[in-house]
Amino acid sequence: MTITPTDALRSLMQTAQIHSYQALATKAGVSRRQIQQLRTGNGHKMRLSALTQLANALEVSLIDLIQTFQLCANDSSNQRQTEQHADTLTSQSTDERISALQTDALQTIETWLVQWPTIAKRAVEKGDALSAAKILPFLRPVEALMREWDVQPIATIDSQIPYDPQYHQLTQGNANPGDLVHVTHAGQTHRCKLLHRAKVKPMG
Repeated sequence: MTITPTDALRSLMQTAQIHSYQALATKAGVSRRQIQQLRTGNGHKMRLSALTQLANALEVSLIDLIQTFQLCANDSSNQRQTEQHADTLTSQSTDERISALQTDALQTIETWLVQWPTIAKRAVEKGDALSAAKILPFLRPVEALMREWDVQPIATIDSQIPYDPQYHQLTQGNANPGDLVHVTHAGQTHRCKLLHRAKVKPMG
């Protein structure tokens, strides 16, 4: 019996415990259209980056994915380029690839990281028409993601802490290391590495 590209993809999905094409698209960070290309035997038209993302989501090597769907079989030059790229990817550790992906994502939500702790606290304090009860639930997935990635606040909003220029940024005035300062923005670290310094101002 002939195995179709759809059959091959479903088999890989079952092994990786991915139960729908939408779930695969979400995990791989690709569109449903790209998955459809693979299913219909047009994987050779896909970008190498999309194939790499699908291979990672399906927990197989890029070379295995190419061989499974017989991609680039008629283009030896492209095949060699693909294999070289796959070798480079597999030479990196899983932790290195995850760290790179997380860094990209953190840059994407940089504005939220800088502003959200202050916005949330002020919303609770003021109790405006747009109450914190309405705002906070929308941020829970992001907060959960931060915890999962070990993104930790440097300081608590409105706390008074000794000034450390390595981790604190003065927004006004002057302070010497060790002087008490007032925290206005929490700042964050990622896996103990500094992302954003906490914003502080001198007491008084």
